[in-house]
Amino acid sequence: MKNKPIIGVLPQYNAIEKRIYIAPPYMNGILEGGGLPVLLPFVKTKKDIKTLAKEFDGFLFTGGQDINPSLYGQPLCHCSDEISPRRDELEVNLFKAIIKENKPVLGICRGMQLINVASGGTLKQDILGVKEIGMTLQHFQKTPYDIPVHEISIEKNTLLHQILGKDRILVNSVHHQGIGNLGSGLTAIANSVDELVEAVEIKELDFGIAVQWHPEQLLKTDNNARKLFAAFVNAAKKMG
Repeated sequence: MKNKPIIGVLPQYNAIEKRIYIAPPYMNGILEGGGLPVLLPFVKTKKDIKTLAKEFDGFLFTGGQDINPSLYGQPLCHCSDEISPRRDELEVNLFKAIIKENKPVLGICRGMQLINVASGGTLKQDILGVKEIGMTLQHFQKTPYDIPVHEISIEKNTLLHQILGKDRILVNSVHHQGIGNLGSGLTAIANSVDELVEAVEIKELDFGIAVQWHPEQLLKTDNNARKLFAAFVNAAKKMG
């Protein structure tokens, strides 16, 4: 067994400069959890994607651009931010390959939304500006991201509840879209008071959790964030 698992981190993408990058807190979460993060390249061939899925011990799906709504059968609305079809293609195909390998997955913000879309689900493209959706909380917070702004409830008898040992926790919130119809093979395991899905469990994986908030931004102040990353890395360690 490896001393430290190697975690593949899905890259963020600057479409204007055509470069990949990663916000340091994502890497810090893995490092502090006891793993070694590696930023993945943009690959296209089935062979390369299959190789990535086989070689890494776990995968972190990160935040960033909106997902192209054509992937879930909707037109691009005026409220959408930048999309990155190139990134969407890599992540959808890699997620499907990871499922076949049963490798641990942690999704964060866009990562959760991408996993839902890759599983056949849909998104709400504008939870902030469309009043009839009924969002009452501040889901795109105005305070620094290391300060939690609202509470979520966690379903009992779920992996997330097992990790944190709590029915309710406070989270930060930095998103303008959210899950609409839940994808196949996913279970909603946490919700906000205004009934937005805040976390899902990937039933086909031994360890598969995706969350809408940003635990990587809470590492210094929140033990729940540290527990989540540690559990993910520990699951990946078992793959070695």
